Amino acid sequence: MSIAPFLRRRAAVVAAAVAATVACGSLMPAAATISSGDRSVFVPITPCRVMDTRPAPLSIGARSTPLTGNETHTIAVLGSNGQCAIPLDASAVAMNVTAVNPTSASFLTVFPADAAQPLASSLNWVAGQGATPNAVTSDVSSDGKVSFFNNAGSVDVVADIVGYFVDHNHDDRYYTKAEIDTKLATKADKVTGTSGTVVLGVAAFVPGSTGVSYVIDTATGSINSVGAGLCFEAVAPLPNGATVTALKLDGFDSVGADLTMTLTADPFGSSSAALMASVASSGTPGLVTLTDNTVSNAVINTAANSYAVRLCTGPSLFFYDARIDYTTP
Repeated sequence: MSIAPFLRRRAAVVAAAVAATVACGSLMPAAATISSGDRSVFVPITPCRVMDTRPAPLSIGARSTPLTGNETHTIAVLGSNGQCAIPLDASAVAMNVTAVNPTSASFLTVFPADAAQPLASSLNWVAGQGATPNAVTSDVSSDGKVSFFNNAGSVDVVADIVGYFVDHNHDDRYYTKAEIDTKLATKADKVTGTSGTVVLGVAAFVPGSTGVSYVIDTATGSINSVGAGLCFEAVAPLPNGATVTALKLDGFDSVGADLTMTLTADPFGSSSAALMASVASSGTPGLVTLTDNTVSNAVINTAANSYAVRLCTGPSLFFYDARIDYTTP
């Protein structure tokens, strides 16, 4: 007799049961909501022994006798104790706790020293059982202590700290699209409380018109042999909200021709509004360092504008770089 019909019926019954269970929600996973605020984060360490109640030479800490029945023993775990050095701002400790040489069936409860003893066990054993370890995590008291309660008989206790917890401010909220748009419009690329300089080298500049000769000298990193009336422009990547304080240029004027320099909004537009007044070379041959501190509409708003430096040159004038100094609030 073939068992195929039986298997098909069994599969159909199982599928129906699963479908009914899913429909009722029994298989849906539970979810915990974690709001914003302080949350503990775990910091693992190389294990260290904070307590061993066995006789010397094994004893660690102030005690070298076992815990007796119905006894609570309290130790400090923050700071330097036993072989451990735990930060004083830790809020909890993770330990490996071991019961050794028990004389009767009992259990151990580990808890913060300033809390009431909970109805819980951290590890359990029977009389004469071999060493019994368990992982235990406990908050610490306000003065950095942990208590160990033994229910019955006597037992030595060994405690090794394997890590600790510290508070960390956690924020799991998400910004809405409108909030993100607002932040992008008002704070994009903003670095607060600093001053800085944007340096625009020769490679950043492009000619604003064609038909006028110029040479990029890769050896000196300059643009030279420029024909009359040629302008170059370079995008100025300034942080949003910054205030421009100075515009500078380094170059060399071999014939006394003027060079003008302007910081503009909306790059490459002939009607761009100047953010800083044009500055020009003196017309005297030699090294040129132009500096302009006359600022107009100098607060950068990258949501409304883009920015560029425009340099207009004369024949035989070299320039190496432009620099924009700025501050942020």
